[in-house]
This record gives sequence, C-alpha cells and structure tokens, in this order.
Amino acid sequence: MFRSLIIIAVLIFNLKKSQGQIRVDNSDSIAWYVRNVLIGSGIEVNNITHIGMSGSVGQFEANKSIIGVSGGLVISTGNADSIVGPNNSGKYTSRGEYPPTPEGLRAMKKGDKDLKKIGRSTVNDMTIIEFDFIPTNNKLEFSYVFASEEYIEYVGTGYNDVFGFFLSGPGIKKKVNLAILPNTRTPITINTINHIKNKKYFRRNTLPNGKLKKLFTRKKVLQSYQQLHDNIQFDGLTTVLKVQYDVIPYKVYHIKIAIADIEDHSYDSAVFLEGNSFSSVKDSTGKYFKTVMEPGSKPPDIESIFHPSSAITDTLVETIDDKFEITDIYFERDSHELSVASKTQLENLAQYLKNHPDLRCTIYGYTDNMGSFKYNQTLSEKRALSVIDFLVQSGIDRNALEYLGNSFSNPKADNETETGRAMNRRVEIVLE
Repeated sequence: MFRSLIIIAVLIFNLKKSQGQIRVDNSDSIAWYVRNVLIGSGIEVNNITHIGMSGSVGQFEANKSIIGVSGGLVISTGNADSIVGPNNSGKYTSRGEYPPTPEGLRAMKKGDKDLKKIGRSTVNDMTIIEFDFIPTNNKLEFSYVFASEEYIEYVGTGYNDVFGFFLSGPGIKKKVNLAILPNTRTPITINTINHIKNKKYFRRNTLPNGKLKKLFTRKKVLQSYQQLHDNIQFDGLTTVLKVQYDVIPYKVYHIKIAIADIEDHSYDSAVFLEGNSFSSVKDSTGKYFKTVMEPGSKPPDIESIFHPSSAITDTLVETIDDKFEITDIYFERDSHELSVASKTQLENLAQYLKNHPDLRCTIYGYTDNMGSFKYNQTLSEKRALSVIDFLVQSGIDRNALEYLGNSFSNPKADNETETGRAMNRRVEIVLE
C-alpha cells in the first residue's frame, strides 16, 4: 500500500512538471553554470567570482515563446526558482539566504558603485558574477532578456531596479556597460524600457481586462498572453536583446554581470542570459578583424595568457625596503615611444596589477646626459607618462599610478659610452 502511494505521488509530480513550461535548477556552483550554461564558442574563462544571496543564480529551461530563449542562465534579486509562474501576484517578492561568510556579507553591505551610478540610489539584494575571459575572435556577442515584478506600477518612480554588463580590458579606455538600449548609451532599467518608453522592446505580462477587450483581442494574441501569464511570475519583460562588441582576439577581458533592487528589498527582478550565447565570432566589419588569426595558425597558449605572473615576476627585483622594481623598459635616443618588447612587459604588468588590485605603481622616468637638464626633465616625464597611458588603456585605474621624471639624475650606467647611455634611457617601475 505504501509503495503504491509513492508511485502515485511520483506520477503526480512528473505530471505537474511536464505541464509547467519553465524549469529552474539552482543547486550547482556558480562556476559550473558559467562554464557549462552561459559560455559558448570562441571564449575561454577564468577567475569566476560571485557576490549575492544564495540561490539567486540558476539554470532555466523554457518554451522559447515564453521568455524568448529556450534556456540559459538566470540571475535574480531573489530566488532563481521564483521566476516560475503563474503570474498570480502583482507584488511578488522572494528572499534568498544571505551569504554564509563575513566577507560575503561585507560585500553585500558595501553595494556596487556601477549599479549605484545607474540607479542613483541605495542598492539592495544585489547579485554579481564576474570573470576574466579570452575571446578567440574579434566580436563578443550574447543575448538576454530583462524581467521585473516592478512593472507596471513602479515605472517612473525611484524603485527602478537595475542591472548591467560592465566590460573592461584592452582597447577600452573606461569600463563600459553593455546593457544599453540599441544604438544608444542609455542603460536598460524599469524606467527606460516599459509600456510607455521604448515599448517595442517591452512585453506586458497581464491579461486583457473586461469582456470587450477579450472579445476584440485576436485568439492567437490572447493565447500568447495566457501562455505568458500562466508560466512566468514577472509582470513585464523585455524582448530578446543582443550585445555585440569589438574585442581583440587572445587578450584578457573582464566582465561584471550585476543586478540589484533599488531603494527597497521588494519585488524581484531578473536577467535571463541565453544559454551558450556568450561567445566570440569572426566579423569582417569589426574594428579588430585584422588581428584575427589566419586559418591553420597555431593559437597562443591560453594558460600562459591567463597566468602571466611568472613572466612579470621574473623581472621583479626586491629592494631593501620590501618594494619591487621592474627595470628593463628602455627607449631610443630622444624618444618616449614604447618598443614592442616594452609593450609585452607592460601587458604582463597590467594583468599582474589586475590580479593584485591593492598594489600601487610609481613610474620613474630617466634619460641619458645628452642635452640640457631641462630638455631631459621633460623627456623623462614623457617616458613615464607613456607607460601610464599604456597601463590605463590596458584597464588599470589611473588613481593607482604615479610618476616622477628624473632627467639624467641617478644614472644606471656610465654616460660616457653609448652602451651606458642606452641603459640610462629607461623607466623604472616600483610596486608597493
């Protein structure tokens, strides 16, 4: 008898599961979801981190007509599994468990400056996934949908839940947000895509009210409304939006995928990232197409690109006051232009600084003794600034970099010989 009851219960559970057209799982690790659910072709990932409530990230599967994509990664301000409909509440809120570690709690309490800048208010219930990645082609692309319970009633108010895809890396002078309205720089929020503004990108998850509205709504449209209403909890969502951005092949980039409630802790919002859509493709119209490797060429070693610290630490010299110096960045006579070898060293240094964000860097410029002190003072400053410009373009915060020009003071070698003068045309970089 007991066994029969179990079989009946299992049959009922499976029946309910088959009837529902959205399924969510949030039991695996964040790293597993990123590598196996989000990442597609032409991308290698590393250093995956997560800040946020437990259970706020998961894998979803759905009928494509509901969300617009058939599956992928969902990131929520509440529980990932709370996205499942029907839409039986206009103010649904779920709460995940707070991070179990003191570090996680502190990070949650601190908030996120990029999200605060968009939302212009207090950030709550945030979820952030960050990782480094290497594209093997010259165009980054992925697809996503934004959904929220704050639609429709809180459009135009301060309760303006926000999200962003913040990208940094080579060729990007300042961190960019990729979650923007097509062909604009406007961040996507409750207030920028809704039933009033940019409504061509918006889907309202409410059924037509009243007999007349239902009567004059085409049967196919009514069925679409009903399917959405029956299967997803959010009151509104965007259409499928696509990111495309020029990147340099085989360079390390960093992305932060973030979402948060603004001002309060109520009303869930989520981002659905299409499965395996985070990829790099070859684009002949792209800015960096000429850097794409020719077919049959041997690709660089990914591991050595991700972990160049051994290359840079080989050039670090420990000083007596526990600082470290890099002393092999040299220049041609009367020039502040960086050589190819110097750029390679500085690329390694930039990655090392990204992996050690607490370090500060001071760049000292030097010259040989050919010419006046005043002329060489200016030249030494230009050499230091050329290094700073390169590091900033490689994604290093300018506030972490200082410089000083020393003209031909403190020569490294004898200025009476050309060999000695060549060794004195340098910058020295101190990390502390």
